[in-house]
Amino acid sequence: MENTTTGMQGTMAGSGEKGAEKIERFSSTAHEAVDRVTGAAASTLRHAGEKGQEWMATQEQMLEGARECVRRHPVASVMIAVGVGMLFSRFTSH
Repeated sequence: MENTTTGMQGTMAGSGEKGAEKIERFSSTAHEAVDRVTGAAASTLRHAGEKGQEWMATQEQMLEGARECVRRHPVASVMIAVGVGMLFSRFTSH
């Protein structure tokens, strides 16, 4: 009986070690996946921040261009604004 018990304990110890190895491999793989996702998210956020700055610069340039056009041609700007307002009113009233 003692040989059978000793053999079972050895088998159980071996199974426990294999389970621990599997858990360690799974944990390592999970950490690698989290690191990859975190890196990708950080890269995406940096890219979005850069694009946001580009959009803000473009918006500022367009706004300054519009201001300059209104300064050079104030009467034409007012007439265009009135015309656009009338068209908008006509399209939304029906």
